[in-house]
Amino acid sequence: MNLKTLMLATVLTVPFLSSCSHETSPREFADRFIAAESKAWATGNIDDLKALEDDGVIYHLPGLDLTGWKAHEDFIVNGRSTVSDLKQDWKYLSGEGNHIVLGYKSSAVLKGDGKNPPQATSNDYLFVLRLKDNRVAEVWANGSDKSKPAAP
Repeated sequence: MNLKTLMLATVLTVPFLSSCSHETSPREFADRFIAAESKAWATGNIDDLKALEDDGVIYHLPGLDLTGWKAHEDFIVNGRSTVSDLKQDWKYLSGEGNHIVLGYKSSAVLKGDGKNPPQATSNDYLFVLRLKDNRVAEVWANGSDKSKPAAP
């Protein structure tokens, strides 16, 4: 093989090999997670979110731990019926390796029942995701909640 052929082979092979080993960047993964989480709460379709989460995912939420995909699915499916006018604002803040940090703000009306009137609520949280094998394995959330009686 002459030098010219070797150079041509190298030039053609390097881009191919680098594209084969491309891993999803933290930002790309975060964008997919945000879209899937938003879709799940807006429509009840959890398929995209399920594809991103490990079966044994653990969510550490203020006052509540959810262990396993089924627990997170139930939290969303059952939670959707208790809120109206949900607005969510996710922001990618940082990511490196297997960790992603997201900002989250939301507002909604918690539906009333026979004992409690409807409540206007808002959240301002920081989410930290830990990935394992390119899936969400663990999530920590912390922040503040505010509630007040909803205007009639």
